Amino acid sequence: MPRTRAPRWTFALVLLGACLFCPLVAANGPQIDKLRRDAEAFERQGEWESACDAYERILRLERNLPDIKQRYIVCVRRLWQSRRHHDDSYRKEVLSIEYGQAAHLYTVVRDLLLDHSLDRKQLSPARLFKKGLEELDAALADKFFCQQHIANERLYKVAEFRALIQRTWGNLNPATRREAAKHVCEIALAGQAYLQVAPSVTIMEFTCGACYALDEYTVYLTPIQLRDLFNSLRGPIGSIGVTLMIEDGKVLVQQVDLGSPAARAAMSPSDQLITIDKKAIAGLAVEAVASLLEGPPGTMVEIEILSPILGMRTLALRREAVIAASVTGDMIGGTSIGLIRITAFQESTVKEFDDAVAQLNQAGMKALVVDLRGNGGGLFESAVEVARRFLLSGIIATKQHLDEKSNIVTTLCEAKNPGALTIPLVVLIDNDTASSAEVLAGALKENGRATLIGQPTYGKGCTQFLLKLPDFKGGLPAGGMRLTVAKVFSPKGLPYTGRGVTPDIVVERDGITGPAESMQMDAVQNAAIAEAQRMLMMAPR
Repeated sequence: MPRTRAPRWTFALVLLGACLFCPLVAANGPQIDKLRRDAEAFERQGEWESACDAYERILRLERNLPDIKQRYIVCVRRLWQSRRHHDDSYRKEVLSIEYGQAAHLYTVVRDLLLDHSLDRKQLSPARLFKKGLEELDAALADKFFCQQHIANERLYKVAEFRALIQRTWGNLNPATRREAAKHVCEIALAGQAYLQVAPSVTIMEFTCGACYALDEYTVYLTPIQLRDLFNSLRGPIGSIGVTLMIEDGKVLVQQVDLGSPAARAAMSPSDQLITIDKKAIAGLAVEAVASLLEGPPGTMVEIEILSPILGMRTLALRREAVIAASVTGDMIGGTSIGLIRITAFQESTVKEFDDAVAQLNQAGMKALVVDLRGNGGGLFESAVEVARRFLLSGIIATKQHLDEKSNIVTTLCEAKNPGALTIPLVVLIDNDTASSAEVLAGALKENGRATLIGQPTYGKGCTQFLLKLPDFKGGLPAGGMRLTVAKVFSPKGLPYTGRGVTPDIVVERDGITGPAESMQMDAVQNAAIAEAQRMLMMAPR
């Protein structure tokens, strides 16, 4: 499944001398203005992913722009909505349900949000209803949605129906759950009368929209999206090693992984996929095609491709497990400084980290640079365990979550490790350092254990739980939810969400626009080496 953009509420500062900073708003004003115009143009064209990219780039330059943050969140919602509308599993499975089943699912999601959310005090039936109205209105403004669900002879009435909704229900604030559900059903039946839209289609827009009443991370998941996320948690997935894209309605190979089954079969970028296991894939969403290519490691998949160079070919490929290491380590040439990169926090991360440290110690490591740039997070517990490797004692994080009875409880994560590493430590962070990676960076900074270098982090201090919604009658899958169930705070009790972690030394990326993938030197790493060498000189002998 393509990566979903999450809000990157980050900003950049220029370091003047040792500690003098100045805002970048004036310096980057023309660039921000151009990006804003680009983003607004993409919005008007309904190119939501491009709009998200443009807004992200603005927020990298200047974090404190509330209007841009809000537009970015709206575009993320529209991107999720567009992906849902193009998802075959959603259109063919979920939208085939009956009116009563859809109404019941709305109440299930409504009650989950109102009764089992960490921030349920901020929620109300009225707020969920309002978010559903926004989602439905955006759907009715979308050309693809209208083409899928409204007959051509009724399209002229869409604007009239949107106006009717706002006039009749737009100012309502239903006080009870039953009242909100009644209004949702009224609108669904009105849509059927005006536009001949199946009531279940309208109710599902309200169901999905209600999820946004909590935060930008809680979202409805289609059956395919839910299956993909669950599979990624259960273990290795079999793959042929390609990244796909849709261009002019064609499914094309965007990238081929080195050493993968696809690479050995001489597949290359721009190859077009025609069939998978003798089934045509034209018109399928990229998520659906990727799901067809995946399966248990060792199983076979037959694909028919059209190559610009080799022409039409049929390939039988054996899927291989995709197991990516989350930790890499090496000595920085000509120094006694070790460099460890942690790209994500997964079950194997702690052991990988211990192994990397042991190898670097054997190589004579006297100081360590830990690179968390581009690390989007992962397992909270793994990040806490890595933090314990560096702290003799101290608070690592405070976690606020729900117990089995949906009571809010607070858990304190502490370090008590007399064998902790005591060598000089530098940590690299950037705008893409998020979630569990921020927990590690924040713990090391606020305990005075490390110097942080780079750019302010992502600002996501919450964790989500994957929840499967009950199947419909006949076993049809209803999809699921990604629900925020915990908030994480720094050792000093400060929230990470919307704030992130600020480095001790701000250094701009030296032309790097994404995660640091290799051991190649860059400006941030050079600053880390200089700081580690300074710390070594200051260390007691």
